[in-house]
Amino acid sequence: MNYQTLRHNCPSWNNYIQHEFVQQLTAGTLAADSFRHYLIQDYLYLIHYTRVMALSVYKSDTLAQMRVGQSGINAMLDLEIGMYLDFCHQWGIPLADVEGAAESAVTIAYSRYILDAAMSGSLAELYAAIAPCLMGYGEIGKRIKDNGFITGNPYQPWIDVFSSDEFQAITAQNEAQIDLLLADASPAQADKFQRLFDTAARMEVNFWQQALDLS
Repeated sequence: MNYQTLRHNCPSWNNYIQHEFVQQLTAGTLAADSFRHYLIQDYLYLIHYTRVMALSVYKSDTLAQMRVGQSGINAMLDLEIGMYLDFCHQWGIPLADVEGAAESAVTIAYSRYILDAAMSGSLAELYAAIAPCLMGYGEIGKRIKDNGFITGNPYQPWIDVFSSDEFQAITAQNEAQIDLLLADASPAQADKFQRLFDTAARMEVNFWQQALDLS
C-alpha cells in the first residue's frame, strides 16, 4: 500500500484536482468573491489542520516521524497561513473579518473529520485522512505549471506558491512519509486507509464547490 495506490483507487480524485474552481482559477476567470470566500474558509480550515499536524508529532514513534510533523507545523504557521493572510490583505479582506468569520458547514465537516481521524486513529490513519490535502495541492500546482501559465492571471501568486520548487519538495517528502507508514498494511488496514482517503477527497471537492456557490 502506498500513496499512489490511494490516489489511483479514489473515485473522486479527478473531480478534486480538475474541479471547476481550479479550472477557473487557472484561467484567471474565477469570480473575485469566490476566491475571497475560499481564502477565508481555507484559513479557518488550516487552523485545524495545524492541530492535526501537532497530533502527528504526538502519535509519532520515531524522531524522524516527529521531524516530518514538525516540518508540517512550521510550513503551516510560517508559510501557508501567513500566505493566506497576505492574500486576504491583497484582496481587501481585513484581518478582523478573517479571524471573526463563521466557519461554513463544509469547513466544519471537513476540519472536524480530519481532527477525528487524527485523534482516534493511528499515525498512518491520520496521514491517510490528510493525504488529499497534503498531496493534492502540489499536484494541482505542478499540473498548472506543466500546462503553462496565463499572462495577467490575478491568481498567479497563489499558483506560484503551490507550483514552486519548495512546495514540490515538501510534497515529495510527505509522499515518502505516507509510503513508509502504509507499506506494511494488512488488507483490512488498506481498506480503512482507502476509505479515509476517499472521504477526504470528497470533502475537498465540496470545499471547492462551496467557494463557487458562495455557500
